Amino acid sequence: MVLPFAEVVPTTLFHAEPFRWRVASRALTTDAWLQFDPDDLPGDLAQKERILAAGADAFVTTPGSEAACEEVCELVAAALGEELDGSGHPLELAARRIHEDLVVMERRDGAWVMTAGVVCFPTRWRPSEKIGRTMAVIHEPVPRYGDIATAVDRFFDRLQPGRLAWRANWSVVGDAALRLEADDRQAPRSLPTDPDHDLLLRVERQTVRRLERTPDALVFTIRIHRWPIGEVLGEIDQALAAELRALPVDVATYKNLDHWRHELAAHLDGRG
Repeated sequence: MVLPFAEVVPTTLFHAEPFRWRVASRALTTDAWLQFDPDDLPGDLAQKERILAAGADAFVTTPGSEAACEEVCELVAAALGEELDGSGHPLELAARRIHEDLVVMERRDGAWVMTAGVVCFPTRWRPSEKIGRTMAVIHEPVPRYGDIATAVDRFFDRLQPGRLAWRANWSVVGDAALRLEADDRQAPRSLPTDPDHDLLLRVERQTVRRLERTPDALVFTIRIHRWPIGEVLGEIDQALAAELRALPVDVATYKNLDHWRHELAAHLDGRG
């Protein structure tokens, strides 16, 4: 079962013009930290097992991150209401039991650094290229990230131990796979014949939680959701069309949308 769009994103996802990156975080309760879909969970976990067993670019860690990873494992166990039995790295053990990917960030030498991660379902990025990097370096490929970099770091600094927040990130893709490889950035040159069916709204539900026992650490969770465009027209209204038109060229190119975003916007106008 695919969770309804309104349940996953119960707030404004699109902001239209003038374009700017936004932190756009909202407070989150502990009981809403992780999402569970009993119909999809077995399939998602089976995919994670295959990816991790194959030694794909998914699990990364650095020395010194053990305490934070152990705390994350305990938090996931508490959310599941059960012990996480098994051998291996605690972050990997935790990630193998939930839909979400997990990323640990720690404050080192005055900057937030990615120190560990289990990312089986990335949206065209490689964990091995981000591990040990600061937020600014991690986001170097993102056009205009510098406009928001200071605000992101301040948000992390101010998040109190034990507190949680969430935000959503969106893209429009032509591939329903959970794992989108970093080297698969070849965008279609024209709008698909049936965009309502062939294009999907891909949303990352991202949460961030400041750890309590290791308060210089945060854990990100990333849950991937996808819906065919035609299935969410009622929820997104004309907001996506306005956002597509408002995207600067460099951002639209980064999102692999620049070749046909205006055509898609016109299509959405006609369906609205």
